[in-house]
Amino acid sequence: MRRGVLASSFLLVSSATAHLRLPPFFPTSKQYKSFDFDISPSFHFQNFAPGAQQPLTNPDIDTLTTTTSSSSSSSSASTPFQPGQYTLTPQNDSTCATYGESQWTGTVDVTPSHRLFFWFFNSRNDPVRDPVIVWMNGGPGGSSMMGLFNELGACWLDPGANATVPNPFAWNNNASVLFLDQPAGVGLSSRSPGSPLQAHDIDGAADFQAFLNIFFHKIFPDRARLPIHIAAESYGGHYGPVYLKHILDSRRFNSPDAFRGNISSLILVDAVIDFAAPAVGTYEFLCKGYGHHGKIMNDSTCDALRRSVPKVFELDRNCDAGNDGYECWGMTTFLEEVVHPYYYAEVEAGKRNPFNVHIPCPNWPWCADIRKGNITAYLNQPPVKAALGFPPSFTFEDVDIPLNTAYTLSKDPFRPTARQVAAVLDAGIRVLVLQGNEDYIVNTPGNMWAYDNLRWSGLADYRLAHWRPLPEGMAATGTWKAGGEEGRLAFVAVDGAGHTVPGDVREGSWRIVKEWLEGGWRG
Repeated sequence: MRRGVLASSFLLVSSATAHLRLPPFFPTSKQYKSFDFDISPSFHFQNFAPGAQQPLTNPDIDTLTTTTSSSSSSSSASTPFQPGQYTLTPQNDSTCATYGESQWTGTVDVTPSHRLFFWFFNSRNDPVRDPVIVWMNGGPGGSSMMGLFNELGACWLDPGANATVPNPFAWNNNASVLFLDQPAGVGLSSRSPGSPLQAHDIDGAADFQAFLNIFFHKIFPDRARLPIHIAAESYGGHYGPVYLKHILDSRRFNSPDAFRGNISSLILVDAVIDFAAPAVGTYEFLCKGYGHHGKIMNDSTCDALRRSVPKVFELDRNCDAGNDGYECWGMTTFLEEVVHPYYYAEVEAGKRNPFNVHIPCPNWPWCADIRKGNITAYLNQPPVKAALGFPPSFTFEDVDIPLNTAYTLSKDPFRPTARQVAAVLDAGIRVLVLQGNEDYIVNTPGNMWAYDNLRWSGLADYRLAHWRPLPEGMAATGTWKAGGEEGRLAFVAVDGAGHTVPGDVREGSWRIVKEWLEGGWRG
């Protein structure tokens, strides 16, 4: 039996249920490789790469460490890193074809054992004045190079291509965009050999804050006063809120490490903040003709899904009250056993994709989107590795499987991050939820329910706000609403988009985000 994997920016491999058959929790670039593997105690979320090693099965997460290999989970240096040290390398069209805007890659040593990789693109409009977007894919363990080459980046990688083309609808049309590979060891980032693996959401928070301090104070101090928007996809619904709450707490306690930059908003793209939400939304999504896909399941299946909803509510209340990973893991096990198998039977049969109901899954359990390029193959080309400063022996992998496994074994990912999202909103920071209506794995009805029940000061007004169609000129259709003081929370649901909205509705997502950066979507 294959191990299931949740998936795009979401990849969790589960052990509690031997029959679990979920795919990666986010689209992967594994378009041409498939293999079977047995169930063991772990649970993955985002991208697997060709030749990736098997997930670890040691239940003691404290013993998990990096191994010395040619994969991205090992350090590219054999000596400890120097905190505060950084590199900066100009890039050109040979690595990412643009319309001439400046771009750089680099690394920042945030601890003696952690080095984070970034790829930074100037705004095509006015880099001196335009805001900065910091982008993170999810996983945990997924590389943000997926967002760069397959979604919102300055260049686009077509299927089967070994070179990129400029993306006319890149988000850096009106903002400088920073793609960050994190936690350490993910993608093109590094961990020193033998260093412990991060296993909890909070584990990457201090590294993220240290990175921002070094990037904006030492590398690009001229951008330090610009508005900064933190954008995160899929499992980024944990990274973004947890990291931002850590920064807010550091400021509140007047920590010398606090990042004092102008963080203006949090943008969450098909992001999970509560695992119960997609389960609650499954009945409406599959049985009530939601979105553009109509009714998918038969009457008997829909009846079973309808009857599961009260139990999901009960288990979610227990999970939320206890705020304990193991309590929430019990809820997640129920969802995997009772709610999700109906749809995933169609996924495994090749009929449906967990990230977009309109396309098939060509290679279970990875369910690659064959409309997009293979970033793993692209970044492992010798000239590209050389341009990025990596030796020929280095192998890029789009997901860090050992780190993903460590997260899973800790059970920390199954705790909701609704408290952190609420704290961000109550701190006066705006939040944009950008949601694809054809996404099953983090479906729109479920996320609507999650945000309608988010306990923050604007809850009453947000719940009462009316849904309306997207205005003309957005190059997209869908619905939206905003509520709270000055429309602090906005939810924009986009037709025709799956789990990766910026890669599915490219012009529309850019126009929606442009409106957000300019202060729109306030209701």
